[in-house]
Amino acid sequence: MLAGLLALVLVSEFAASRPRRFTGDVGQALPEVPGWQRQEIPLAESSAAMASARGILNFSQAKQVIYTRGSLRLLVYVAYWEPGKVSVVDAGSHNPDSCWVNSGCVRADRQFAVAGRVSGRELIPYEYGQYLVPQGGLQNVAFWHLVNGEPNRYEAQVAGWRDGLIGRLERLPLLWKDIRLYGLNQKSEQMFIRISSTTGIPEILNDPAAAELLRGMSRLGIFAEEHWR
Repeated sequence: MLAGLLALVLVSEFAASRPRRFTGDVGQALPEVPGWQRQEIPLAESSAAMASARGILNFSQAKQVIYTRGSLRLLVYVAYWEPGKVSVVDAGSHNPDSCWVNSGCVRADRQFAVAGRVSGRELIPYEYGQYLVPQGGLQNVAFWHLVNGEPNRYEAQVAGWRDGLIGRLERLPLLWKDIRLYGLNQKSEQMFIRISSTTGIPEILNDPAAAELLRGMSRLGIFAEEHWR
């Protein structure tokens, strides 16, 4: 059994990488949109930077931007991993259920693979949650974890996956799920997109101005009919 597990680890670590499909830049995929004020937020001011410094995220590109229009304020965070960079289970643990909860937030609500549309265009199903953020109030969150352009499923996700060996043991059921879905080569091309706001997600999706902003982000692959580019 130990030899088999070791073989799986070695194959996962050293399997040949697939060709890169997303050839863009995440900063350019978060564009200037008329009517919206765009402000980049340095990752050094976020928990993502601390995790990256510990070697947990190991992303290829990452960007964090606040979009403001009147009373509507959206924080958009994107991280991208080239093929061969990080395993699905490790990138998949980089989400509010883990990062935010482990930083002191409380998960108040959670829905999986939620269908949505923006101005008649179908979104790739997104993960939805509400989180009580210390000194930040209730945050509504929609996020996608795309693996080779397709959404990773999170039904088995719990609040508070831990880092280190204990966290890896906790996530073993997810690893087996990922091996069944993606094969032994677990270091696929991946993208994580998170939108958070004090405004409800359904209200954002139905807002014409927000719809224009989301259409401007289509290069990230969040729409069902438009893949990464």
